Formats: sequence, structure tokens, C-alpha cells
Amino acid sequence: MNSLLRCSRVRTASSLLKVLLQQPPTLTAPSSRRFLATEIDANTDAKPEKRVRKDFTQRLNNGPSFSDFASSSAPLTPAEAMEKAQSKAAKARLPRWLKTDIPVGKEVSRIRKTLRELKLHTVCEEARCPNMGECWGGGKHGTATATIMIMGDTCTRGCRFCSVKTSKTPGALDANEPQNVARALAAWGLDYVVLTSVDRDDLPDFGSAHFAETVRSIREQAPQMMIECLTPDFLGRADLIEPVAQSGLDVYAHNIETVEGLQRLVRDHRANYKQSMFVLEHVKRTKPTLLTKSSIMLGVGETDAEVMQTMRDLRTAGVDIVTLGQYMRPTKRHMKVHEYVTPEKFAHWEKIGSELGFVYAASGPLVRSSYKAGEFFISEILRKRASASMRNVAA
Repeated sequence: MNSLLRCSRVRTASSLLKVLLQQPPTLTAPSSRRFLATEIDANTDAKPEKRVRKDFTQRLNNGPSFSDFASSSAPLTPAEAMEKAQSKAAKARLPRWLKTDIPVGKEVSRIRKTLRELKLHTVCEEARCPNMGECWGGGKHGTATATIMIMGDTCTRGCRFCSVKTSKTPGALDANEPQNVARALAAWGLDYVVLTSVDRDDLPDFGSAHFAETVRSIREQAPQMMIECLTPDFLGRADLIEPVAQSGLDVYAHNIETVEGLQRLVRDHRANYKQSMFVLEHVKRTKPTLLTKSSIMLGVGETDAEVMQTMRDLRTAGVDIVTLGQYMRPTKRHMKVHEYVTPEKFAHWEKIGSELGFVYAASGPLVRSSYKAGEFFISEILRKRASASMRNVAA
């Protein structure tokens, strides 16, 4: 029975196939509906033209061939490959004179703990200073120092050499910070403190009053401590420079950072050479007995002639102390080091500084604007001045 059904189905299918093959194919009329955003050709019988991306094809044909990617030289031997790798590593490695020990020790741990408890910031940590362990521990001169960064840890400017965080709208000032800083410094028993700050262009007075209040608070709680202030430029406003200069500090510092021709490359566009020189000049006019100080980074592309001119300009502005140090790239997001200046060249600039008449010149690969050894000698200068003043009063 099943076999009969299968045979009948086969015969039916074959007969249908014969009928279909005998009938001529019928053409369906083209649809009038549009599915694409293109115009319908009036001649519906014409074959649509094939779209070809001629520009891409031409670029592909004119482009590089496989031979451009394949190396024509013979493969390196294992010895040659090792030598090439060592050569690259040597170029990337820091010179031996820039290597320092990792800052550790009980004193470093104690200071870090105190900073966190009082919610204070140091430029030593924020700027990743290589001298942090020596400064906090007292070093070979025994003058324990710290550099406190006030007005927060976020700057309104974006200099290409600096690793401090930046924002157009940093947080509000901490009204208790002047007292917190003074209390912490009195507890540490430091001999010399450097107060510095981020730029606060978002504030009406750029932080001038806060800076001066912090100095006065330290003077009240630690009268014997020597205070150096490394200030912003306050946009060159004399009325904002004067309160800090008259607040009771011992050293007024403001960094020129680099030579005049590299200012726009290195610093934020709101800072400039003449503005910084004016700050230093006006401090001397405001209080002639106040020591003034500035710092220059080397290794960012400057020439010897430009460094010499900058040092002369600083002396003309009445600057007493100058420091010169190697620029160290904080991260890959910052500007590259142009060259690593040798210790011999730094020694040359220190000699030039003495010849130009600076009271003190510190120059070395690891020297920073708030430099440990420099603070020792500056403190000695201040002590001698204080002793001479007392003798004159007694006489």
C-alpha cells in the first residue's frame, strides 16, 4: 500500500515539473514603492549602474605594498638582539647622579601620620621630591625641614612640569588651616619650614590673606622657627604681594622656573617672566631687609647664554638666593626632559652665582627651590643677622 502511494506522488511531481518547463517565464512589473532615499530612474528597463568607490580603490592601488612592511635586512642574532635591548635600556635609565634612596624611617612615618591626621598636604609628596627623606629626617646638617602646601592640593593652573592636580573650581579654603599648620609645626619641632601653595585664581585675592594668616599663626605658636614662603605670582598685583611680605616671614621666594624664551612652553599661560620679576622686585621695595629667593629648572631646552641672562636679571631684581636643579619628568603626561645636565655644569652655575653677588647659590641635579642643604645655610645667615641686630640694639 505504501509503495503505491509513493509511486503516485512521484508521478504527480514529475507531471507538474513538465507543465512548468513548458510555460514561458512571466515578468513582474516593477514596484512603484521606494525603499531607498534615491531618485527612481525614468527608464525602468535600463540596468542599474554599479556603484564603485573609485577613490578608495585608487588609494589602495597607490598605497604601500607588502614589501614596504617586510624588512629587507637579515634577522638579528641573539647576541645582536641582546645588545640592542641593553642599548635602549641604557638610554631610558636615569644617570647615576640622579638616583636617590626611597624615603623611609621612623621620622618620615611619623610626619606622614601627623599630616594625614591634620589633613595637611606637603609639596614634598605632591611634587614627588627626591629629597623628601633627607629633609624630613634632618639630613647631615641636622636641620629638620618640611614644605607645607596650603590652600588645598588642587591648582587652578596647569604648568607642564608640575604633577599637582588641577581644576578650574577647586574646593573652598579651610578656615582652620592656618591654626592646624601652626599646631603641627610646633609639635614637630622643626627648625625651618617652607610654606608654599597651589595657585588659586578662583579667589578674589588669590589666597594672599590666607597665606599671611598662616605665617602669623606659626609665629604665635613657634616664634623661633624660621619661615620661608614660596608664593604664587598673585597675577603681579602689588596690593596682594605686600600683605605676605609684611606678615613676619624670613624669606620670600617666588620661582622664575625657566629662562624667558621657554616660559610659554613650560609654565601656564597666566604666568610669565616679567610678572615674576616684578613680584621679586616689589618684595624688596616693600621690605628691603627681607631675603628674596628664586629657582631655575635646567634640562628643558635652555642655552647657557639664556641661563646667564636669567641669573643676571634676578640679581638686578635684588634677589639674594638662587637655586638651580634638574627638571625631572613626573609622569608621561608631562613635558619630556630635554637633557640631563651633568654635576660639573651645575658646579659651574654655582660658581657663577657667587661671582654675580648672590648671598647664597645652591646648584645641583637634586637641588629644588626648597632645598634641605640650602635651608641650612639660609638659617645660618638669618641667625647671624639676628645676632648682629641684637648687638646693635645693646650698643
